[in-house]
Amino acid sequence: MLVSSTRNPQSAFRIFMSRPAVVVMCKAPRAGEVKTRLTPFLSAADAAALAACMFQDSFRNAARATREVLVAYAPDDGRAALEALLRAESLAIGVQFFEQRGADLGERLEAAAAHAFARGFAPVLIKGTDTFIPAELLAAALRALSAGDADLALGPAEDGGYYLVGLRSPAAPGLFRGVAWSTALAYRQTADNASRLALRLLEVLPRLPDVDTPADFERLRRELLADPERALLLAPSTYRWLEKREDSGQ
Repeated sequence: MLVSSTRNPQSAFRIFMSRPAVVVMCKAPRAGEVKTRLTPFLSAADAAALAACMFQDSFRNAARATREVLVAYAPDDGRAALEALLRAESLAIGVQFFEQRGADLGERLEAAAAHAFARGFAPVLIKGTDTFIPAELLAAALRALSAGDADLALGPAEDGGYYLVGLRSPAAPGLFRGVAWSTALAYRQTADNASRLALRLLEVLPRLPDVDTPADFERLRRELLADPERALLLAPSTYRWLEKREDSGQ
């Protein structure tokens, strides 16, 4: 089944002039401030380097899925570091940056969606950088939302959260409220909110792993190094960084 049986009063509305966009939410990769659950398994510097590579790869995959990619950055002085990472990979042309706003993840998601919709983008996908999401999956979610097949896309993460949220039109108030963020309840609670708001949910997105813990990192290392062809398509910056670590005996 493609979508849930819940009907939206606006389900007859279709977007004929879509302008799809992906918002990549990211913190500046500073040692001691990112990927902290990976330390001391990784040094703080290595954890920051991994975060930087994952941002580059996340942005690259988003740019392969749509021409319009925005970066929602944190903290308020973090933009320059992220811009430099995109310039290093020749990815910075025409990128729109804006600062994240909100006291928790729900408020930041609401603010990011509102920012993108206010600038004429629709549908809008919002994603972080903890999960490697193939460009083809991002493009498929955008197509489904553009076609009116669903109102909301949630990419389920293996830990019970979600790695992306996609909105066909501005979110109804309350979609991200009352959610226990960073717990195994986040996906289910958001989906329940969507049901109460009569938003049709895209139900074909696969479960994907985050890279948060030492076990996650070891799985990522094994999978990328075992399949260089796939790694260079999905996560070239991360793959090259892992290769250098292996060559240095780390």
